[in-house]
Amino acid sequence: MPKLAYHGTPHIEKVLREGLLARCAVDGEGNTGTCPHVWLARTPEDAAAFGDIVEVDTSFIPGGFEDDEAWQGCYHGGDIPPERLQAYRERSRG
Repeated sequence: MPKLAYHGTPHIEKVLREGLLARCAVDGEGNTGTCPHVWLARTPEDAAAFGDIVEVDTSFIPGGFEDDEAWQGCYHGGDIPPERLQAYRERSRG
């Protein structure tokens, strides 16, 4: 079973072409570059609030979310390359 997380973005075409770039992270005050990371959500529904949904293959990241109760987390290990990403397509959960 794949290990997946989700990312919401208003720039899905660019993200799918270039990857998720840690240097583009926006902090709480709207600034970029202050804390390089990639924001990830556990569910596509949580990511949807931020734009189009990108499904992220996180099998290369050891462990999981730092907090088992958290709905989101930040990956501080650099960029996530485009080959680990795809546009999310809703699947039936049956």
